[in-house]
Amino acid sequence: MKQLMVLLGFVLLVLGGCQEVSQNKSGTKVTIEDGSEFPQFLAGAWEANKNKLNYWRIIFEGDGTISSAVNPIGMANIRANRKTEVPGPKGEHGFVYAGDFNVSYNPQSRELAVNIKIEQFCLYLFDGGMVKGSWEYLITGEVSDDGKTWTVDLFNSPDIAAFAPDPNSPKDKPIFEEKGKLRVGLGEEEGDRLIFTKVPDANNGPR
Repeated sequence: MKQLMVLLGFVLLVLGGCQEVSQNKSGTKVTIEDGSEFPQFLAGAWEANKNKLNYWRIIFEGDGTISSAVNPIGMANIRANRKTEVPGPKGEHGFVYAGDFNVSYNPQSRELAVNIKIEQFCLYLFDGGMVKGSWEYLITGEVSDDGKTWTVDLFNSPDIAAFAPDPNSPKDKPIFEEKGKLRVGLGEEEGDRLIFTKVPDANNGPR
């Protein structure tokens, strides 16, 4: 119930709250609930590396905008409202196109929320298959008192289709589809929360 209330609160905050919202050319909307400036201790690179399928890196600028983010879709270093090329294993031209990013922070509760929209992506697999579609993420949770960790719940909603590598399979008929389903958490036995850690080097990539 708490997770759903957080999700609802974020949607209201982004879509119609009374708080002042700023947006600059980076394509990130930043909302601070009490109208203050984005806290500088949050600026920099935050990394979560639960496993190879759930690696994240988000870089916040001093004004709260997101300059880049790495997410599990193709492990691409994405930027808001930009297309990122993701070469396939055989040189295919895959890509990830990100839409707007949204950042919300509540100084009293230390709740930091990030909404990332993947408007369109097309990725080629090692077996010759292909996955394409769109995906939306909501990452929300409390930043620790020392400002070094950010423990989050992950909500995501995929709209995807997978196509078989078999050339005899119809190219317009996917072998798998998922649309309109809200996923909560990672779906893993060891826990459904991600822990982001503030990292000193913003250029560190997936390990």
